[in-house]
Amino acid sequence: MSQKIVICGAGFLGSNVARTLLSRATTSTRRLPLVQISSRHPQAVQNSLAALADLDHTRLLFPCSVDITKPETLARAFYGANVVVSLVGIMNGTPEEFERIQWEGAENVAHAARRANARLIHVSAIGADATSTTPYARTKAFGEYAVLDACPDATIIRPSIIFGPGDGFFNRFAQLSKFFPFMPVFGGGLSRFQPVYVGDIGRAIEIISRDDEVIQKEVCGRIIEAGGPDVFTYREIMKLVLKYTNRRRPIVSIPFAVGMLQGAVMERLPETLFTVTRAQVEQLKSDNIVSSSNLDQATFQDLIANHTSTHDPLRSVHDILPTYL
Repeated sequence: MSQKIVICGAGFLGSNVARTLLSRATTSTRRLPLVQISSRHPQAVQNSLAALADLDHTRLLFPCSVDITKPETLARAFYGANVVVSLVGIMNGTPEEFERIQWEGAENVAHAARRANARLIHVSAIGADATSTTPYARTKAFGEYAVLDACPDATIIRPSIIFGPGDGFFNRFAQLSKFFPFMPVFGGGLSRFQPVYVGDIGRAIEIISRDDEVIQKEVCGRIIEAGGPDVFTYREIMKLVLKYTNRRRPIVSIPFAVGMLQGAVMERLPETLFTVTRAQVEQLKSDNIVSSSNLDQATFQDLIANHTSTHDPLRSVHDILPTYL
């Protein structure tokens, strides 16, 4: 009997996770998983399906409409699931929206997965911190607490910035470089990032989803911080964007105080390509890289290296950015 994997969340990450699951057999059992994408945004689902048009759709189940803020919508989507992959999150919003989606929504998904007797893979973020002053980082942490309380055997993945064709990070700065006479960085652009390729996140999720006792002993109830092979400062990331878009722009440092003033104004206006919020500026004061201090964490790189037949290394931005920027 085939394994049923429900992806809760469409869009950039959801479609790439589905692609990996549909492209790879579960090697420990040789069973090809059935994959279902669930979202409350029909257009996001359609975009995801369009991105998977070149794959075998016989294993892609009919999409199911869900809203993680409404627990009653989850039972039907999760019926018969062996694994649930929880991807839903937001980058901008009010404190109440962050709590409703990243904390309470994550909790709703965890309880529904437990009732369905499905294993849960929850995607959070590096920097999740219950003491943070930013709603994004704080609710990511409380979402993790809620997930592990409901499903102690869940696996949590904390990625750094995720990149790949269609991403909202490098693509955004590439677009901004078309319009700006210079590329702004806050506080000297010294904060560090460890961009991780979306395909490698998909590989990790595929491995964790396997019905394999050895793998499950490694990942159940664990937090896996996911970073790529390279660490860059914010300023160096701007240089990468300019390099791979073949543009020349000066990189100008803007004091954090000025950025906070800018955010105070722009976050009150409708969101555009140019929007920056005070919370985003605040987050740039901290590094976004894999921590070496948490000894309870499984290792992202080892997980992929030890459980793929080809032992492919993690992909670098230098391999991928030239293909789409």
